[in-house]
Amino acid sequence: MSFVQWNCRRLSNKKIWLHQPPFSTANFWIFQETFLKADDNLSHPNKKNFQTHRSNRPGGGLLIGIPKNISGRVIYSIDNYPNLEVLAVEIHSKNLNFNIVNIYAPHGFNIASIKRFLDSLSIPTFIFGDFNLHHPLWGGNSQSSLSESFVDWLNNSDCSMLNTSAPTHISNPHTSSIIDLTLCSASIYNEIDCYVFDCTFESDHIPIVISWSKFQNTTHSIKTIIWKPIITKSIEIFNTTSQPNIDLITDQISRTISAHTSNKILVDKDYPLWWNAACHNFSRLKKLAWNKARRNIATTEWIKYKKYRSKFKFHFKKAKENYWDNISKISRNPRMFLKILNKLSSHTNPNVKNHEIIFHNNRYETNPITQSNLFANHFSSYSHEVQPLPLDYSTENEFLNRNIEFWELKRAISKTKNSTPGADNIPSIWFKNLDDASLLKILGMLQQQLDSSVLPKVWKHTIIIPIPKPNKDKTKLTSYRPIALTSVFCKIFERILAHRITHFLTSQKKLNPNQHGFLPFRDNHTAIYKIYSAISEARKNKKFFVAVSLDIKSAYDSVHVDALILKCLQLGISGKVTKWMHHFLQDRSFQIKWRNSFSNTKTSFKGLPQGSVLSPILYVIFMNDFFETLDNNVECSIFADDIFVYCSHHSLTYIQTKIQNTLELIHKWCCYWKLTICPEKSAINELSSKQVASFPRITYAGIPLPWSESIKYLGIQFSKYNQNGQILRSLRNKALKKINGLKMLGYKRNGPRTKHLITITNNSILSLFFYSSPIINKFSETHLKSCNVIQTTSLRIALGVPIWTPNIILLKLAGQEILSGKIKRLAIQFFIKQLATQPFSALFHTPDRIHSQLVEKDAESLRITFRNLNCIPDHIISLPVFPYSNPNACEIFLNDFYFQNKDLPSSIISSDFLDCIQRLFPNHFIIATDGSKSHCHTSIAGFSYLQQFCYRIHPLNSVFTAEVLAICLALDELVIPEKDILILSDSFSALSSLKNISFHSPKVIQRLAAKIHIRKNLNQKNCTYVGSWSFWGFLE
Repeated sequence: MSFVQWNCRRLSNKKIWLHQPPFSTANFWIFQETFLKADDNLSHPNKKNFQTHRSNRPGGGLLIGIPKNISGRVIYSIDNYPNLEVLAVEIHSKNLNFNIVNIYAPHGFNIASIKRFLDSLSIPTFIFGDFNLHHPLWGGNSQSSLSESFVDWLNNSDCSMLNTSAPTHISNPHTSSIIDLTLCSASIYNEIDCYVFDCTFESDHIPIVISWSKFQNTTHSIKTIIWKPIITKSIEIFNTTSQPNIDLITDQISRTISAHTSNKILVDKDYPLWWNAACHNFSRLKKLAWNKARRNIATTEWIKYKKYRSKFKFHFKKAKENYWDNISKISRNPRMFLKILNKLSSHTNPNVKNHEIIFHNNRYETNPITQSNLFANHFSSYSHEVQPLPLDYSTENEFLNRNIEFWELKRAISKTKNSTPGADNIPSIWFKNLDDASLLKILGMLQQQLDSSVLPKVWKHTIIIPIPKPNKDKTKLTSYRPIALTSVFCKIFERILAHRITHFLTSQKKLNPNQHGFLPFRDNHTAIYKIYSAISEARKNKKFFVAVSLDIKSAYDSVHVDALILKCLQLGISGKVTKWMHHFLQDRSFQIKWRNSFSNTKTSFKGLPQGSVLSPILYVIFMNDFFETLDNNVECSIFADDIFVYCSHHSLTYIQTKIQNTLELIHKWCCYWKLTICPEKSAINELSSKQVASFPRITYAGIPLPWSESIKYLGIQFSKYNQNGQILRSLRNKALKKINGLKMLGYKRNGPRTKHLITITNNSILSLFFYSSPIINKFSETHLKSCNVIQTTSLRIALGVPIWTPNIILLKLAGQEILSGKIKRLAIQFFIKQLATQPFSALFHTPDRIHSQLVEKDAESLRITFRNLNCIPDHIISLPVFPYSNPNACEIFLNDFYFQNKDLPSSIISSDFLDCIQRLFPNHFIIATDGSKSHCHTSIAGFSYLQQFCYRIHPLNSVFTAEVLAICLALDELVIPEKDILILSDSFSALSSLKNISFHSPKVIQRLAAKIHIRKNLNQKNCTYVGSWSFWGFLE
């Protein structure tokens, strides 16, 4: 079922267009400004029209056209107001009633005039209209009091907005805006697809096309993989193969998985999102038992029915809980919020995902194979053969080229996500279910790969699935983005190499400190804070500040492979690792999977593969010498492919000269390394507080760069005027758009619990302000209070409480602190973290750590914080000089022993513990540690049979920190150098974090790992850790 909304600007002279798509294919027409009069009769063989006209003045007029086989009636109409026209029709179709509201407000829509009517409408409801409102929420550059009141109503209503930033009104060839809005009830938001057409049809407004999948045949697929026989057969394959070969093993395992995989298609029923095989089977058994129980009134049949009913309820509830737990985990990445909405939308509206018609070269293609080949040509347009460079791999880097260790393989497997597998059809869960003997066979095969650099073909082959961009025309190739599926086997090997390379580059400080992406101890927080600090410093010193944002065209796809390998060699990444990466990146192939059909195989000669684990760190390496293009006093910040060049000085002419020289050097650098920067997509701005009479002419490759009112970097909008207000307004508008989608997630049919919605709210909406806390913590109290409004609005939707609920009760129900207070607390934590990660921090490079690259207000705030905590910066737990990420330096037992089961009786735990110590650790020196925290105090303790300690530490420390510090202190004070030691701790989180240590582990874990590493190197004695959460009372 489809709808077309259009402000036609006199329909009588545009009737010819009604016979062309999208009007000819739409079921419903919703037109504004028809200019029809009372005696005008617009007839159509398939449409029944409801219309209004203006009797007191020319212009205006509304029309709603519905199919003749569907009944409808007018339920509300306004046509005599000078500034508002409304036409509302109730539709009755296939046992479903819904409402269509058509609105035209020539001078801006005042929600107060029909608010009561809109709130009284039953769901589902569609609201279409030319509202003539401007607001950043739907992409406007300004806002008015009428738009603010409309946004307030929208946030507190049951409606969600379908518009994106695509313009709907063209006032002149260079000016466009969004004044035609489309809304729907939140209950059907995930069933709707909406996009703006690409033609005005002789009007100054562009039609909006909406598709509703309510009456389309939906399918639900249940994929079942029986892992037990697969793992058994896999182990048998490993045991019977004397010299395992990756190609042979991959082929056999792939066929085994395919043989034990079933895919059941369920048609024509609206199954819930979490419906799985267990739900389906017990639902079927319950229905069979119900039918038997009704026919045969016997006790045994009713007992059987109740048994299946209870099992169905159990599995249904479990599946729903697991589904929303996974959704909550996905939402930890704020950028995944739209993916969550798309996941729900793809479930109920599968036709949105794949369109059956593709328009190309003025022709409509319907054959799926032809369409897949069109996509293959489209995505391979950047790939062409390049000239090779001479490379020398003879020099060996001992650290990078050492043999692969077992713990590296296990960590790589544990870090691999359970995502869709590549062409070999082997998912990551297969690796996670294998025993150690099989993993050792895999370790040998991976080592063989590193030694020979001969890659299996399937490792260099990628399956690409085109995914539609939101609110785009699905008939166009440009409306899709590629999602790459690569071999999980290869991803695991890549992850091992990527960790080694990252460790080497970080520890040896090979990379420029102004590279912030995909590196430990640096992230987007440090990048935006350095920019903000530089702008603040320039304003404080009355200097000009000119910033240039550069856009590299198809950054990953444009990387010259031989040039990348040459840069790796120059940084000291050499030997077998570099040779393997070179072969991995050369002559890669890919296919497009579209509508269950595959395209012809294409070869790519350049670029980094999408979806590869190695690609991010390799791109960082490729961009590392970009900083050599900077002229004196010109600085640059790079995060992935986002480049921000800036310069500050008292003279604008000086800045113009320096920036121009830098851009010329950047152009030469790009030409040499075969990259292209798009000047039209780049931007330049002056961000100081000084007045500029005229902006200087700055060019790139002879093309003038456009001066803009604001400049965006990593999601933060920097502006010359009212910078703090602009940053906050941008964040608020992003949050309001997500609140728009949160209504759909919270609808009861989707089944989330309140705890899931609160988690999603924190991870996806409030995290926008957490992300920017180092910047916005110093904003005025008025600005911070506006952040609190976003928090209370989103929590009201998540909790489902009315608008009049007091904020203090709202926060109590959600178990949260006020957002403005949390922003200030997170900002202090950010600065303390930067102090702790010195010398790897991007902010602190000088001995005076408090002042280094902090704006004055933040430095003073940090001093006050230390004074209030009664401590000094030297008390902060800092990283070791060389961060460690090797969990193999000690043995850690979390759930390996019988006595670690908390459910066992105390007598059994005690006896089994003593027996285990006598059998496995008879000669170990035993130490027990503990940490505790009360409202006012935090303490640590440790004891052995020789001595003990007990200290009180700062109450700011968490229980986790206390537990780890107790172990650290035990290694310093209680150990006997000549004996192996056994440390007992009741902190599962501490031991688990130590076992899975990485660059991103807490600082206190890094400190503990450093102590273990030093002790092992000094006296070669083993250090063993055993979880004692089930028997702490028996240690003495």
